[in-house]
Amino acid sequence: MKNILLICFACCPLFLMAQGGWTRAPKSWFIKFDASHLNSDRYINPLGEALQTSAFRQTSFSLYGEYGFRKRLTFIVQAPLLRINSFETTKAATGIGDLRLEAKYRLTSNRFPVSISIAPELPTGRANAYAANKTTPDDRINLPTGDGEFNVWATLAASKSFGKFYASAFTAYNFRTQYEGKNFRDLYQFGSEIGYNPWKPLWINAKLRAQYSNGASLHPELGFLRGDAATYTLLSAEAFYKINKNWGVSATYLTGGGWIAPVRNLYLSPYISIGVVYER
Repeated sequence: MKNILLICFACCPLFLMAQGGWTRAPKSWFIKFDASHLNSDRYINPLGEALQTSAFRQTSFSLYGEYGFRKRLTFIVQAPLLRINSFETTKAATGIGDLRLEAKYRLTSNRFPVSISIAPELPTGRANAYAANKTTPDDRINLPTGDGEFNVWATLAASKSFGKFYASAFTAYNFRTQYEGKNFRDLYQFGSEIGYNPWKPLWINAKLRAQYSNGASLHPELGFLRGDAATYTLLSAEAFYKINKNWGVSATYLTGGGWIAPVRNLYLSPYISIGVVYER
């Protein structure tokens, strides 16, 4: 089986940020700017059937940030700053994605941190963004940059460090709502992360994440546009190199399949992400 990344067109983030128990020190910052590109002609529909389509392309520029507001409280933002969506047969539809705001509270000490978080996801993206066919301009296809509905993530995470190693685990639930009178299925996830610091400027990690739906898609006719009942298993590897006290660079490779959660309602393609990090 070839290496693949599982992408839900409108509702799944294009990056897998840490879901650990730690919170940031008061008044400290972590900011990551991320760029990625997807090109895929393989779509797994809500019934799990693999379909060949014209190549779908998405270029994304995203911002992830953390701020230590209090000793145990951290605020987090995940912002898709720009998404450029197209098929090989169409022009591009562009816009921002859906903004996710998160408040994370650590319940225990840093020796074995356990945290809870609440993260509303706002429908700031373009719920309807039509791209014209290159040869027949009157034909248009909807390539939204957001799923159009308000939803909320609730997450429980725990972590533990072991010398130069650390490990984290989490579980999360996504309370979805509706768009234009169509109710969407709730989603839930679980995952883990292991990391290693072989020498001071370099960190490497691996992350596993599985997403499930609480039922089959209520609106399979929508396909991948709203991400209804999208499920997947993702595995990523990341290297982060700290250039100096404040700046660093990162590279992430993701692959996936139906190893734990089955693949539903997603485009599949290799995926590499490059990021720049500022920390203070």
